[in-house]
Amino acid sequence: AWEAETLAALDSTEPVEWVWLDDDQDNGGQNIGDWNVIEKGSGPVFSGKTARRQSADKDEIVQHTFQNASRRLSVNDGDSLYAYVWIDPDAPPKAVMLQWNSGGWEHRAFWGDDVIEYGGIGEDAPSHRRIGDLPTPGEWARLEVDTQQVGLEAGNVANGMAFTQFGGTAYWDAAGVKTTRGGKTRSDNSKEVLAALAIKPSIRTEDQQNVVADHYRTISPKLSLIRDEMKTWQDKRAAVQQEVDYCLTTVAGPPRTIRILPRGNWMDDSGPIVTPNTPEFLTPMKGVNLRRATRLDLANWLVARDNPMTARAFVNRLWALYFGMGIAAVQDDLGSQGERPANQPLLDWLAVEFMDSGWNMKHVARLIVTSNTYRQSSHPIETLKEVDPYNRLLARQSSRRLQAEMIRDNALALGGYLVEKIGGPSVRPYQPAGYYANLNFPKREYVEDIGESQHRRGVYTHWQRTFPHPSLMAFDAPSRQECTAQRARSNTPTQALVLLNDPTYVEAAKGFAGRIIREGGKTPEERIAWAYEQALAREPRPNEAAVVSSVFEKHLAEYGADPTAASKVVAVGQSDAPADLDAVELAAWISVARVVLNLNESITRY
Repeated sequence: AWEAETLAALDSTEPVEWVWLDDDQDNGGQNIGDWNVIEKGSGPVFSGKTARRQSADKDEIVQHTFQNASRRLSVNDGDSLYAYVWIDPDAPPKAVMLQWNSGGWEHRAFWGDDVIEYGGIGEDAPSHRRIGDLPTPGEWARLEVDTQQVGLEAGNVANGMAFTQFGGTAYWDAAGVKTTRGGKTRSDNSKEVLAALAIKPSIRTEDQQNVVADHYRTISPKLSLIRDEMKTWQDKRAAVQQEVDYCLTTVAGPPRTIRILPRGNWMDDSGPIVTPNTPEFLTPMKGVNLRRATRLDLANWLVARDNPMTARAFVNRLWALYFGMGIAAVQDDLGSQGERPANQPLLDWLAVEFMDSGWNMKHVARLIVTSNTYRQSSHPIETLKEVDPYNRLLARQSSRRLQAEMIRDNALALGGYLVEKIGGPSVRPYQPAGYYANLNFPKREYVEDIGESQHRRGVYTHWQRTFPHPSLMAFDAPSRQECTAQRARSNTPTQALVLLNDPTYVEAAKGFAGRIIREGGKTPEERIAWAYEQALAREPRPNEAAVVSSVFEKHLAEYGADPTAASKVVAVGQSDAPADLDAVELAAWISVARVVLNLNESITRY
């Protein structure tokens, strides 16, 4: 039967009706309004077992609808939409209307008087199209309208339908679409399908059977709902795929056979087979005696209670962050090649405390920063200079230069610009033009961020692996071409030039200068003292105050004689200069702020 239907569809133009709604509302739509279902014997029924009775007062508009159907109605050229209605002779409505939802209820047809306001009384448009007179009362009538009359074009998909009347009583039954499939369903493979149908089913090849079956699935009215639903979900999937970030995944294949290579000769496969395991002198992995070890076994072994290496390495690194040097000085080598810990019992105790706390990093950090050792002064003790010149016994706190990201954060914080927001994408602060000129495959163009992204913490700075941000690189930030557990620390003239001239630090100095003028007092002496207290947590020494005061007086005179130069200085950076401050005075205090930010103490943690 289905083969005959396929052949008829290829050679015939006979229309086929597809029922969208009848006895059961099973198209997945949401019912709205009063669905008063009656059975045969309780009123007129056109098809099936039930119909829907709808009544309204004399001048009342009433309707029952469904929408958001999962089994939707697809429109093709030449289709017509229909529904059956029975008008009660004792209480006929003034008008009946059918409505279809295709992204909106703007497709309407009505029969009878022009009294239903939907779409605009008096209008003659797809949203309010009069088709004819009210059907004859007392008998079933088929309300039918061409899809183009109500503005539904080929390719449109309807997801809902409304049955509306003005007053009276009416019975509503089956509704759907009448479509002519012949001609429209012809495709480029019609000849191939006809050739396959001409062969007896018993002797068709598998490919010929698939050609007929695949074509049938594209034309069968019984599968129309499924095709519509598939298209809906395919469209949703395509929309989701456009928004989803993809990552490369791999599927593990059978493990390779690994042998010990006699004298390192990789072409000699006579050596014994070995499987993944830990060195014999270390604690063995558990539960792998009778099977091949996996990466999960390795992970469990790394954090096992009887394997303190991981905890030791972590707490040693954490200690280095707070004291400048680990308990074991070489952070990336705690083995036989590295230096022995200066205080082995302390390292072991911290490692055990870390494991006992459930690997709680905040717990260990709190232990360190609340200890008496951490809260010591960093001033050197004369008697210990010869005994412990590198402060490995921690008789005092260690002073050291801040890391690159923290130097930038410190300057922005003093300027009042630092954005402390946590998380988010990388940001692009000021960077010299042409810095990426030698980057190829592809060529890259650096566009600096605007707004708050310009003043995010240094840890969020965009990091081009072989071309790290030059401001960070000047202060020994690694290139990230390889793992760096311990950064080097240098002291170069380039660092002073960065602090004096990098737009980030000049802009920070502008913000700091504004704070100095507003919050520092009235006289230059008071303001210089305030700046030192904010940046260095101490008052300036007399000789320092004298030098900085002379810098201020000199630049105040120079900018007073050249206001254009002052305007250029206060214009550096995206932040606007305070409108209530004199540009000449602000520029002079910017020079002071640049000097303070360039002091060794400003970038050193004591």
